[in-house]
Amino acid sequence: MRLRPWFYNTLYRLKMAPWDKEVRPVLVELVETGRLDPTEIRAAVDLGCGTGAEVVYLAAQGFQRVDGVDFSPVAIRQARARAKAAGVGDRCGFHRADLTAATVPGLAPGYDLVCDFGALNDTVGEARLAVAALITRLCKPGGRALLWAFQGDKAELPAAARMAPMIAPGEEKELFGETFDIEYLPTRPRTAMLLMTRRQS
Repeated sequence: MRLRPWFYNTLYRLKMAPWDKEVRPVLVELVETGRLDPTEIRAAVDLGCGTGAEVVYLAAQGFQRVDGVDFSPVAIRQARARAKAAGVGDRCGFHRADLTAATVPGLAPGYDLVCDFGALNDTVGEARLAVAALITRLCKPGGRALLWAFQGDKAELPAAARMAPMIAPGEEKELFGETFDIEYLPTRPRTAMLLMTRRQS
């Protein structure tokens, strides 16, 4: 069963969202090692940005324009406040939108970097296909997409774990293999961390 906006709004309002505590270490490592270089990446977007930790981090590191999208109005309000407090509000844009919709207001193709730390993971069926299509559409040829999701064969998991949203083994290739070259980054068991590069043609 897919979680609803009210659930996220409640967690963000109470500051209890477990995924929204700090900037993802993998993103910090990629920036600090120069694999994601702000002199080469002019525009980035974080899909399912929550309260904007990654958006604000990238802007503070010198990325010229960073957008964040989330369907929780509570998260978006907190994200805007975070960016203002960090002094990077002029380089951050936050948009409340449904990532599974046919169009996402405020976003247009051409991003050098597209981040998704759970939005795709939290969908199934046609909604998952819509988020994957959005990632592909937003990322320009030669651009990067950094994606995290739980991954596993539910048939091999304990019954209690089968309710958790996740992508199936190999599903990332079905969703992105025709358009992206996929690099698998080190991560915890039963999760996938992908750094994908969109092919030029």
